[in-house]
Amino acid sequence: MNETNTDMTGPSVSSPSVLVIDDDEACLDEYIEIVDSLGYSCRSAKNANDALTILNSDESVGIVVTDFQMPGMDGLGLLEEISARSTSMRPITALMVTGHGSLQTAVEAMRLSAVDFVAKPLQRGDLISALRRAATRRSQLLGQAHIAALHDAAAGGKVQPDLELEDEEQQLRRFLRGQIASRRRRSEFINSELFTDPAWDILLELTLAKLDKTPIPTTSACAATQVPFSTAFRHVGNLVTSGLVRRWKDEHDSRRVMLELEDDTYEAMTDYLLSIKASSETGSN
Repeated sequence: MNETNTDMTGPSVSSPSVLVIDDDEACLDEYIEIVDSLGYSCRSAKNANDALTILNSDESVGIVVTDFQMPGMDGLGLLEEISARSTSMRPITALMVTGHGSLQTAVEAMRLSAVDFVAKPLQRGDLISALRRAATRRSQLLGQAHIAALHDAAAGGKVQPDLELEDEEQQLRRFLRGQIASRRRRSEFINSELFTDPAWDILLELTLAKLDKTPIPTTSACAATQVPFSTAFRHVGNLVTSGLVRRWKDEHDSRRVMLELEDDTYEAMTDYLLSIKASSETGSN
């Protein structure tokens, strides 16, 4: 049995050890030979109790290959114990091998986080492929744990709240664009003149512009209303007079007049949009 990994073409020295469990000695020897051929360090046990002892004492074990039918605790019971011992920083991926398979057993094994369910008589290629998938899955879990640790560290340095704020703004931006698109799509089915609300369309467009930190020309805001420009311009004037919108000439191009929501208006609009976004998500659950 290979207890050290000297095969430079196989897993690195930091790769997990593989623990194989089967009460059939011939099967056990076969599994060990296959695992050794892949360059993994390998340990073995003939029953679940011995396997758990090894897991508790040897933290290098990261992949388990277990038979289903064994005296005492069976493979599913062992998987349940393994699941309880597995942590984000020490993920243990498991393979179930059985000659007495059933759909119910396979489903239960997967529920207990088994990566694969391999049937006897075992084909060498099947076990090799399953071991590679288990190693890949373990690497993914370790990567996720590493990212989570970085996020926790960032939160301690007050970086995480900024990331959360950015995510919220992205979600709000996507929701707002959906609202604007929905209002525009309405005209494809119903005469838009029957349901005109130019001031609201302008406010939505200016909210999106402020989210993007980009003031827009008056003409762009008016175009969003789907009403004659003369009507839209009048609504822009009303919004400016009401103190909801700020208007000024573009210092780089005097032909353009720019619009932007006042800060109080922007805060009120985002609060409203977040409230209806939350209501829509609650209603869809």
